[in-house]
Amino acid sequence: MSTLYVSPHPDAFPSLRALIAARYGEAGEGPGWGGAHPRICLQPPPTSRTPFPPPRLPALEQGPGGLWVWGATAVAQLLWPAGLGGPGGSRAAVLVQQWVSYADTELIPAACGATLPALGLRSSAQDPQAVLGALGRALSPLEEWLRLHTYLAGEAPTLADLAAVTALLLPFRYVLDPPARRIWNNVTRWFVTCVRQPEFRAVLGEVVLYSGARPLSHQPGPEAPALPKTAAQLKKEAKKREKLEKFQQKQKIQQQQPPPGEKKPKPEKREKRDPGVITYDLPTPPGEKKDVSGPMPDSYSPRYVEAAWYPWWEQQGFFKPEYGRPNVSAANPRGVFMMCIPPPNVTGSLHLGHALTNAIQDSLTR
Repeated sequence: MSTLYVSPHPDAFPSLRALIAARYGEAGEGPGWGGAHPRICLQPPPTSRTPFPPPRLPALEQGPGGLWVWGATAVAQLLWPAGLGGPGGSRAAVLVQQWVSYADTELIPAACGATLPALGLRSSAQDPQAVLGALGRALSPLEEWLRLHTYLAGEAPTLADLAAVTALLLPFRYVLDPPARRIWNNVTRWFVTCVRQPEFRAVLGEVVLYSGARPLSHQPGPEAPALPKTAAQLKKEAKKREKLEKFQQKQKIQQQQPPPGEKKPKPEKREKRDPGVITYDLPTPPGEKKDVSGPMPDSYSPRYVEAAWYPWWEQQGFFKPEYGRPNVSAANPRGVFMMCIPPPNVTGSLHLGHALTNAIQDSLTR
């Protein structure tokens, strides 16, 4: 019978990853490796029985003298019913491999770097703003992808979701307070959806998100009183808090801005009102020049523009060929003006070019 060795610590996320994969194996068609469901053991395996000293938990033993596999990624892949395939064939398998690799190489280091100092398990050698900035950079691809997807690959949880959720258990439990979760709204929605699945709940129980106050189990006890801080230390901490607040405000503003490529909502078009027929109502005797000193209407109206002009043109003699001279045979004191119209082409037929070009030239000449 196969045996799964896991850590008994409630926050050991690699072991939790293997246990949740085993739950999915029980609910599915069986483990991806084809073996029976393993027996869970909360103690490390004896060193004498392992082919490599000592194995990293979780570790899976196929049987006495059988296959030994250790590490969360390999063990979860064997216990998951569909392996790395997932729904959708090869495309989904590639997505699963992509996000599993991202969880192992990007999410886990950033999550541990931001959480372990807050729990007092590691000395805070880095600036808190830099640590949270690294976690934010790791969450950004997830936030963008989950904006249009429920899960990381397909329409149901896969190994990709399992790897990413377990990698982010510590930040959601001990670091990401409500304002931070509002910044990473899509990641939070996906995380809560996953941990509420029956297979996740069977292992994790009710996951309580960080409320902003450190749990009592992680508060400094009376046996380790804090040393009084110097003025320089207090000043440095005040600068760090100020930088952290500015960083959180910047992240919130970036989250509210539309992502690149998304179209901005168009402003509502104003309804156009029909101004009706605008006419020229100023009294103008026939043959007198039209009064154009006043403001023009906002919209074009032929009745306004063309009114009262034609009688004035006739009175000025604009339509007489002997304009400016007593008769047609008399010489024009202004000289001769001539505009040549090109002849038809070789076919001898007029075409549209003659109608457009020559008509404009003729009107200008007249």
